[in-house]
Amino acid sequence: MSEIPTVVTPTKDYKRLQAKLDEIENTVENTNAEIIQRTGKKAGRDVGIAYGLAIGFIFVYVLGTVLPLFDLIK
Repeated sequence: MSEIPTVVTPTKDYKRLQAKLDEIENTVENTNAEIIQRTGKKAGRDVGIAYGLAIGFIFVYVLGTVLPLFDLIK
């Protein structure tokens, strides 16, 4: 049976590599978070536009119904 090869890494080098990998991981996480945040802002804008249009149509409809009543009052 053959032996499994092992590598012994000096502690100082290992810690340095771990710190560098942690820094890269944080950068990737921040980048992903910014991309997702932009997507959320775009979706929020689109939903806001849709709500604005719906409320605008309701407002115009109500005003169109109510304004002729003022002519009857005079």
